Amino acid sequence: MKKFIGIFLCVTFLMAIGSQMTAAKEKLVMWDVMTSNVVKDLLDETAAQFNKDNPDFELEVVHIQNDPYKTKLKVAMGGGTPPDIFHNWGGGPLKEYIDSGMVATIDEIKEDLLKTYIPAAFDPATFDGKTYGAPYTGLTGVYFFYRKDIFAKYNLTPPKTWEELLEVGETLKKNGIIPITLGNKTKWPGSFYYMYVADRVGGADMFLNALYRKEGGTFEDPAYVKAGELVQELVKRDFFPKGFNGMEEDVGQSRALIYTGKAAMFLMGNWFIGAANKEAPEVLENIDFFTFPAIEGGKGDPTNLIGSPGQNYFSIASTSKNKEMALKFLKDYIMSPSYIKFLVDKAGYVPPVKNASSYVEDPMMKKIAETFEAAGHVQVYYDQFMSPAMGEKHKDLVQSLFALTITPEEMAKGHEDAILEELKQ
Repeated sequence: MKKFIGIFLCVTFLMAIGSQMTAAKEKLVMWDVMTSNVVKDLLDETAAQFNKDNPDFELEVVHIQNDPYKTKLKVAMGGGTPPDIFHNWGGGPLKEYIDSGMVATIDEIKEDLLKTYIPAAFDPATFDGKTYGAPYTGLTGVYFFYRKDIFAKYNLTPPKTWEELLEVGETLKKNGIIPITLGNKTKWPGSFYYMYVADRVGGADMFLNALYRKEGGTFEDPAYVKAGELVQELVKRDFFPKGFNGMEEDVGQSRALIYTGKAAMFLMGNWFIGAANKEAPEVLENIDFFTFPAIEGGKGDPTNLIGSPGQNYFSIASTSKNKEMALKFLKDYIMSPSYIKFLVDKAGYVPPVKNASSYVEDPMMKKIAETFEAAGHVQVYYDQFMSPAMGEKHKDLVQSLFALTITPEEMAKGHEDAILEELKQ
């Protein structure tokens, strides 16, 4: 009996010690928006490796859909309880959190990162000489992806001008094919059209001149009105799926139409390649892309792209109790050669690194890299460049423009009123 009690006490003691050891494990929490592509798998695998290499720490990865994420992060920041590492797109929204004192710099590791990454990769997350985020995907550009088999069937070639785009669309429509798939419930996919048409009509300087009130710039510039007219022309020609303003891009409703061949074209960022690689890899051999067409009489350089040098960033909250380990995760895991190789091979990204072409073997990825090398200008997405309030206003206006519930003039005036209101504050 005494022997049994002794064994029991021993086991109890060891269990208590084990429990204390488990309880002593430090925790890092990371939020991102990768819910439907292979980057989600990459982040999970990378976190698992980090946890294996650092047994005293547990990195918990939480994947949240794009738009709910923005609200969740805003609430967490407002309550002073953000995750240790959080996704963002740089630009105005990140700056707002920086100004509220909620974001730590990553300057401690930047010198090491610059041995591999190009300086421009950090620009969207750099303010007043300090850097607050590191890219975890790569160069992104928005392109017209298209089904090669459908184009071949109807003897179509990728359009180089707006008029050619309209002709292609009409041919597809006559043959029962949706010319362009679009899911605009979240509003940002429709913004691609407005940004591109505005660039092609008014040139690369028009947006910044209007936003920063330079050179007499205004969002009521006739070129912006013209952009609204041309976007609405696509809607009036029935080039998009029925109910497109209520379709979800984040869950893949619009992508499904191009996978199944019901639609022929898709204006989307090159992360679409990663989504297709996960959702319908057999379709990729029938996918190619072309850059947004030129517009006759426009001032814009047709090589200009809508995109980002880094696209998706990870930043560290100033409230994190484990900043050193968070920095270690960014430097040694997110920026590792194996991580970069995965981005190229499976996720459809060209990494913003020196000698990027040495990482790229896939013909489509090489073509994307070439468009960046040839681009006269890369315009960061309006809603990421603007303040959060103005970015949301922009997206609301875009959705109304596509719904034909506002005129191009009202679209332009809505932007102008929004910037004037901000200047009063």
